[in-house]
Amino acid sequence: MSDFQQGILVVDDQQVVRHTLFLCLQNLGFKNIYQAENGREARKVLNAHSIKCVFCDLNMPVEDGFEVLKFLEAQAYPGAIVLMSGEEEEVLASTANLARLYQLNIIECVAKPLSFATVKQLLTASERVLDIEGNHAPHSPPPLTAKLLKGYIDKGGLNAFFQPQISLSSGRLKGFEVLARLFKPDGSMVFPDQFIPTAEKHFESITELTKRVIECAYQDINQHGQDIANLSFAFNISAKVLEAANFPQWLQATTAKYQLRPEQVICELTETAFTTDQATIDTQMLRLKMMKFKLSIDDFGTGYSSIAQLHAIPFDELKVDKRFVLDCLSNTKSAAVVEQSIQLAKAIGVDVVAEGIENKDIGDFVKSLGCDIGQGYMYAKPEPLAVFDWNSADIKIRTRE
Repeated sequence: MSDFQQGILVVDDQQVVRHTLFLCLQNLGFKNIYQAENGREARKVLNAHSIKCVFCDLNMPVEDGFEVLKFLEAQAYPGAIVLMSGEEEEVLASTANLARLYQLNIIECVAKPLSFATVKQLLTASERVLDIEGNHAPHSPPPLTAKLLKGYIDKGGLNAFFQPQISLSSGRLKGFEVLARLFKPDGSMVFPDQFIPTAEKHFESITELTKRVIECAYQDINQHGQDIANLSFAFNISAKVLEAANFPQWLQATTAKYQLRPEQVICELTETAFTTDQATIDTQMLRLKMMKFKLSIDDFGTGYSSIAQLHAIPFDELKVDKRFVLDCLSNTKSAAVVEQSIQLAKAIGVDVVAEGIENKDIGDFVKSLGCDIGQGYMYAKPEPLAVFDWNSADIKIRTRE
């Protein structure tokens, strides 16, 4: 880790905590270590130096850790953040969940005091998280304008990437979630958090983006013929897209054009889709269902109206949000959400997908609860479909080296 050249900032009002962390970091080979005893001092350091990782206490006088997070979010800070607290475990867990609402790379919220082993583990995790595709780009450029987004799409920069979904009972490939990836003319990637929020603010942008991604994916799928005849393909469909009166008819015609069956296509609707014109959204979902497309509730557990929707609309699947899956082994509340979501799905006869499975222990845990399908980096990250290779006789996913 000694090649970590950018600075590390330790923010804590207790000198003994700052000094202990300083020694840990020094022993790990770090040289540019800065200290601040409150949020106000931290802002001065962040403005004056290049900081790649921040260790920040939450409960401090003058300006607390949440003020630091607000400042970092306003600056679109691209580095890693470790939150520290001396509060009881339940408050610590709730604080961690709240902190993740900020658009920042929060690695973990840990209890003080921190041991040498914990600091080393957190820094390793920070390097891994910052390297994961889909987080903030290295210099956190601002979101694209709608005009620039359209320009990149018109120049052929929009691609469909595929992330495998695995049957937990058999270990075999069940299907893929299709994700939008955008590239500039020079081949560099535009990160999702730079263009998805822009698209979602404009009806024309999100509708065009959704249709283009579906067509791109269908073109890729079409090249594999019978190899993919029994696989499913899930697409994110926003509320704004469903507001387009002819979208179900367009999807039906496009699916037929590429010789796919509607039963292979899963329309994933985020819970935020249930907060707009409910009559219109429900009507469109029922149209899709009658056309034999499958319906899924994405990010289940993050909103308030999904249970009512499960009762009102014949969904085929729910996806437990990854924020609960990621820490279900260390956070009792997250574990409870995961367990209750799976039990609810089983009780009403719909499949359940756990996204965010990053290791075997999490995979084994959700499988033991009766979860049907797993998705996450343990299996594969999103890639072009051509990257994946599978044996059609025994369809277990493997990626090319």
